Amino acid sequence: GKGISFAATSDAGGMTSEVLDDYEEGTWDGVVTDGTNPMTMNSGFDEGYYTKVGNLVTVNGYFATTSLGDPAASGNIRITGLPFTLASADAAQASGACVGFSLDITAGYSVTCNGSAGGTHINLHVWDATTGCTTMQASEWTANGLLIISFSYRAA
Repeated sequence: GKGISFAATSDAGGMTSEVLDDYEEGTWDGVVTDGTNPMTMNSGFDEGYYTKVGNLVTVNGYFATTSLGDPAASGNIRITGLPFTLASADAAQASGACVGFSLDITAGYSVTCNGSAGGTHINLHVWDATTGCTTMQASEWTANGLLIISFSYRAA
């Protein structure tokens, strides 16, 4: 194959390739949605950046809404529009960091995210239970809610 070969370096157990065959960077458009009804995004805060090195994709972004949509989103919400499909293997599962503002969650709770295996969206969760987190609901997002994310995942 074509690319940069690192064959002269030491190998770790489980190594499957020593060729760096891809590098790319750009932007991606995120949308907060329930999967059917998108929220109205603030046009100044609906774009993120990505860098892809081999099959590792790192995305970040600042996503804000101006309304819950028409019809309004309901139930579980997520951010769609990732630039590459996530790998579907269990070992490729990934999570990320989020900081939310103007959300309708209890003080002291925080938001976290994880990728949906084989998908192109980020699931949102609220750490609101002694046993962990629950899926973020549209009722926990406000018309002017916003979320800053940083997330890395293995591309399919």
